[in-house]
Amino acid sequence: MKKYILIAIAAAAGLWSCNEDSLDASITVDSNFQSGAGGENGWIAGYAGYASTADSSQLDTVAATALLPRGLDTTQYGFRILSRYSKGNMFSYIKKRVTGFKPNKPYEMTLQVDLATKYTASAVVDKVTFKSGVSTKEPLTTKLTSGVYAFNLDKGTGTQVGKDVLLSGSIASTNLDTRYYTLLRYSNDGQPVTVTANDNGELWFYAGTDSDYKDTTIFYFDRIIARFKEL
Repeated sequence: MKKYILIAIAAAAGLWSCNEDSLDASITVDSNFQSGAGGENGWIAGYAGYASTADSSQLDTVAATALLPRGLDTTQYGFRILSRYSKGNMFSYIKKRVTGFKPNKPYEMTLQVDLATKYTASAVVDKVTFKSGVSTKEPLTTKLTSGVYAFNLDKGTGTQVGKDVLLSGSIASTNLDTRYYTLLRYSNDGQPVTVTANDNGELWFYAGTDSDYKDTTIFYFDRIIARFKEL
């Protein structure tokens, strides 16, 4: 009988009862951010696309767990990520390493990401694209010889989707009142893909926003779930 593996990575909204990462014999990982400040549960934020010469007048980045904003359950926490780059072309992302797979073993996977957004204006919506994926190598920000900090995976540029992107889509809110955030769900449920763990039995997840908007954006990651079936 084939072995079934569930990886569930949750953030805020009271969707999971476990407040810390857990790893059991069935390889179940359950993460959320309910421990509050400092409760990132292994998720790490990164930024790419900006020039190494950018100063604080051009660049602003903040990433940490925080209480969810109006429109959501404000007693719960999520991973808040803020970015501003006055020249545009900023990729703001979070990443996490998951272990416990069989080395070099293929798995059938579905991925779901819930992201909180408040943006409706075309000036933002047309210039910001959600992107998420899974990789055998760590997603990193690297400095190029051109002096630009770039993302090391193929995410594509702007609305264009690269080969390392599994999920992508609009960040447009379903609520026209921009005082309130709403949740968007991105998923390949029903269309699983095959991924293969690396030599160490690891996979890396990332999710973020690819933006050519030149002012501040703030998003909250609420829930990320990946389900695996050993092939």
